Amino acid sequence: MDRRRASYSLSRRWHAWCILACLATLFPSGAWAAEAGRKANQEPKKKSGGTAFQASRKDPIFITSNWMEADRKKNTITYKGQVVAVQADMTMRSETLTAYYDPEMKQLREAVAEGKVQVVQGDKNARGAKAIFNGKTKTVTLTGSPVVRQGNSEVSGSRITFFMEEDRAVVEGGSERVKAIIFPEELQDREKGAGGPGKGR
Repeated sequence: MDRRRASYSLSRRWHAWCILACLATLFPSGAWAAEAGRKANQEPKKKSGGTAFQASRKDPIFITSNWMEADRKKNTITYKGQVVAVQADMTMRSETLTAYYDPEMKQLREAVAEGKVQVVQGDKNARGAKAIFNGKTKTVTLTGSPVVRQGNSEVSGSRITFFMEEDRAVVEGGSERVKAIIFPEELQDREKGAGGPGKGR
């Protein structure tokens, strides 16, 4: 028999680990997650013309996968097989996704995506072998020959770190030098679209 495609929604409003376990066992049809995704789609989306990927704490994360395991002892939830995570206008795809939950702080501590990781938001597209989301520092670190494209511009290195709340990205070269292809006209167009400083009268 073919496995049903699991569908769940993770939210920062969870109040205890028991809710995670309930979601894993009581919502195999994914109806609750679909409702959360529908409400998220009704909210106005933010512009994503900046340098780094951005996400709101209030937006729920809608996750689909072929298989899921919740481990209460380890405080983890693991998704495997064609994993797709959507938050507002940002979509991440990977082969596996492991979420580490902090029962004391009652929030997501860390999430690790591995295997053909791809993150898309607006005209920004990032690829790599592994991505780590740090809930405390609000950063996403992409490794494994990471490449980020925005329009025709492109940058690559050994490690790329996105600071979600600062609209900032840091590219590290490691053993190889950082490579970048930049189209100045596209940068000017993005600055205009983001409401950059206008000409004085």
